[in-house]
Amino acid sequence: MSIAAVICEYNPFHTGHKYQFEKIREELGVDYIICLMSGDFVQRGEPAIYSKEIRARHALENGADAVFLLPLSYACGSADLFSLGAVYILNKLNCVDYLCFGSECGDITLLKECAQKLMTEGSVESPAIQRLLKEGNTYPKARCILFPEYEFILNQPNNVLALEYIMAINRLHSNIVPYTLKREGQSYEDAAFDENAEFLSATALRKAILTGGGTSAKKFLPYDFLSIMERPIGPNAVSGVLFYSLITQQDNYSSILELSPDLADRIKNLLPTFKNFTTFAEEVKAKNYTYSRVSRSILHIMLRLQGSSVFHKERLFKLTGIRLLGFREASSALLTKISDSSGLTIISKVPAVYDNLDAATKEMLDEELFASTLYDKNKGIETPEYSKQLIIVKDK
Repeated sequence: MSIAAVICEYNPFHTGHKYQFEKIREELGVDYIICLMSGDFVQRGEPAIYSKEIRARHALENGADAVFLLPLSYACGSADLFSLGAVYILNKLNCVDYLCFGSECGDITLLKECAQKLMTEGSVESPAIQRLLKEGNTYPKARCILFPEYEFILNQPNNVLALEYIMAINRLHSNIVPYTLKREGQSYEDAAFDENAEFLSATALRKAILTGGGTSAKKFLPYDFLSIMERPIGPNAVSGVLFYSLITQQDNYSSILELSPDLADRIKNLLPTFKNFTTFAEEVKAKNYTYSRVSRSILHIMLRLQGSSVFHKERLFKLTGIRLLGFREASSALLTKISDSSGLTIISKVPAVYDNLDAATKEMLDEELFASTLYDKNKGIETPEYSKQLIIVKDK
């Protein structure tokens, strides 16, 4: 039995993601594809456009065999924390053969070379990087300055995440084989809507759906999104609870995940200018703080994610359970294989196992419960988080 894994957000799931599943099966000949997916909040530092249940179902109906949940602090962490958390979990399943991801580069050999260079000379602690940071450069910009021969790779978002996956595999001494597919269509951050494109970016599709142009997006979505019984939301939908959190949590800023003292001071100083999530993030953004860095930081305040990156990396190694969101009924043999091989307990019903879990796993589940409750109340979803049913998709 051969198994490929995809680390994903599916925000929203679109035809490019379905194409990726098809290419993975075609090029690697794997028996199963599992997804490790972010929950109701994503790595850019925003709420997902649709709930994790909707997005998991779309993945299962279009080629995935099982979808697991990436715990909140990793799903909403920096690229380093996101990738390490995801790769560690996949490695602990003890049955994943390939980690598949898209990249603008499309050359796994070149990506491996660049990743090795970054690991040996381009860490955030390296003297050269520290010097460039002190000059006011962001970490991504500092890496481009230090390694001009790889700038064309380091300037592309999917390449950067691919590098983080490879470095995480190396750091964990994992036997998982990294495999990349060249990204087709729009770039990851391109918000322009081109109805003649083969594939649109998730950014462009979110914009179209949220601004009422969703009908024209139908050809890029392999499901009838107009029939989804849940309203789509953007980051500004949580502006009220965000502002309340920013005001009331000021004394706790120093304990918030990935929130530096300088950025904390900048957020405090600019609070009187707050209008909504996106305009505030743009206001706080500066030469040494990207929009994504800012949006993640203010989201961490709202979600009360505390502790340093080091703390969350260390806590990761204490994790003993991972939530299953759903699976295809025809793929039950995959779940048997995972259950037999995995170093993690597969959690399909949280209340049934919660009392027997270790402290670290309980903490992560509690964080997810808090975040999902905020998300669901904003959306009008009334089913309590841990009363939601496992998604089981039957073959047509």
